[in-house]
Amino acid sequence: MTEAIKELTNFGIQRLQLMRIEIRCESTNLKSRAIPEKLGFHLEGILRNEDLSADGKELTDTCIYSIIAEN
Repeated sequence: MTEAIKELTNFGIQRLQLMRIEIRCESTNLKSRAIPEKLGFHLEGILRNEDLSADGKELTDTCIYSIIAEN
């Protein structure tokens, strides 16, 4: 998954000329959080009680990671 996200990020920045790419994931999903962290994305913040859990029973926090294209 890390390699796929890396390639999608490169494609977005190099071919589509995107200036910013954002990844959102549940704060307790450590495997998902590891991907943007490994690829150099920056944690911009955590939205508290922002979304429902997968089972729809409780509110969860969402992490927002981003990377900005270098000029």
